[in-house]
Amino acid sequence: MQAMLAIVQSEDADAALERLKALSLKSATRIASSGGFLRQGNTAIWAAIPPGKIGPVMDALRATCQRRTTYVPAQLEVAQLASAFPVEVEVGGAIVFLCDVERYEEL
Repeated sequence: MQAMLAIVQSEDADAALERLKALSLKSATRIASSGGFLRQGNTAIWAAIPPGKIGPVMDALRATCQRRTTYVPAQLEVAQLASAFPVEVEVGGAIVFLCDVERYEEL
């Protein structure tokens, strides 16, 4: 058994959880969070992954947590004039942590 913590963008979380539940991962749990470079809303997904399911779980996350390009305002100060101009940044995807679980119980 392995424990998975996946950090995904909030807009991808519903689709990711649906795909994970279709894999019969009853333990998949959503935890709201924020942070990162743009301080945007993220979702942490905790799940217990049975042996043999890591491949399908990673495939589900790859399919639902796509990277995309967005624009954010950036500040530039020139000659004491402040102006905001958009800067292109890449967001999305998923950060996935997998850890071996010594003991797992459903109570």
